[in-house]
Amino acid sequence: MASTIQTAIARLKHKDVRQRRRAVRVLFDSNAHESVEAFSQFLNSKDVWFRNKAIEAYRRWAPEHAPHLLEHLALQNEIDGQRCVAAVLDKVKDSKFAANLARLLLDCGDVVVVRRAVNQLISTQEATETELRRFQTSKDHAIRAYAAINNEDAEELLVALQDPHPDVRWQAATSLMLMDLNSEQNQQLQNAIEHDDALWKLAIPIALEHNRPNLSELMTSKNNSKRRFLVQTLRDVVSDADDPRLRTLIDGNGTSLVARWLVGRNDPKSDELRNELLFDERVDSIDKSRLLERLLHRQGEPAIQELASKLLDSSNDDLVLSAAQNLYTA
Repeated sequence: MASTIQTAIARLKHKDVRQRRRAVRVLFDSNAHESVEAFSQFLNSKDVWFRNKAIEAYRRWAPEHAPHLLEHLALQNEIDGQRCVAAVLDKVKDSKFAANLARLLLDCGDVVVVRRAVNQLISTQEATETELRRFQTSKDHAIRAYAAINNEDAEELLVALQDPHPDVRWQAATSLMLMDLNSEQNQQLQNAIEHDDALWKLAIPIALEHNRPNLSELMTSKNNSKRRFLVQTLRDVVSDADDPRLRTLIDGNGTSLVARWLVGRNDPKSDELRNELLFDERVDSIDKSRLLERLLHRQGEPAIQELASKLLDSSNDDLVLSAAQNLYTA
């Protein structure tokens, strides 16, 4: 096998183009990574087929077996070569070397190449302060968004919340939501989220997942048109009725959201919470009647009969009384 590969490498220089093509096929079929440097002779070939095969060989084998070749490829300032280097940056094991390769691509004329280079520098935390400043003020919104990912400066991220592009605002908000902000910073974030529906929809799942201190304010800051989204998000994140986030919402005037989350749940913890909300004056009659209607299939249970009886004795709301009467069988 080794002799076959060496023979094929030697034939890459054969005068007969058919022999050279056959050698290329043999090397690719054999996954002969040791041949990668031999393909450098084709990088400037006038024959597009050979040039493309050279790029493909570099893409396939150079990151692991000959990363130094990628530097030469990047320095050639040819778009195809730079695209190849950009595509394999994350496969180069030495992060410092990969960062140097990325820097060679920052002035490329292909925006996708530049974005990949910036992403490599930021995601591996190899970007310098000077480079981060450059990225934060880039004309390309994607690069500005990348810059917000690992930015730990709350004040700079608050400024980014005013960026004209939504992707940048979303990333800045995401980073801020995961920070410990002071009261003034938190209020600025809250104001930005409340006045930007896209930011608000992004913030709700994050606030729920991390139980942010402004959870109740975020969940109750919109009108009823957003309630379906809120309830579905709550169901996606919260699975148990004794979850402290539900208590946070109840204490923060989010009883209606919790009541709608409860609809259709029949486990003991949910029963306990449902009973509490049915006697909570902050929960409106429509939400209470919906909770009761979903209990009709449990009408024969003593606990349900006891609940209906208590509501009939204590409630003055016609809608609640009607729903309770439908449950009561005595």
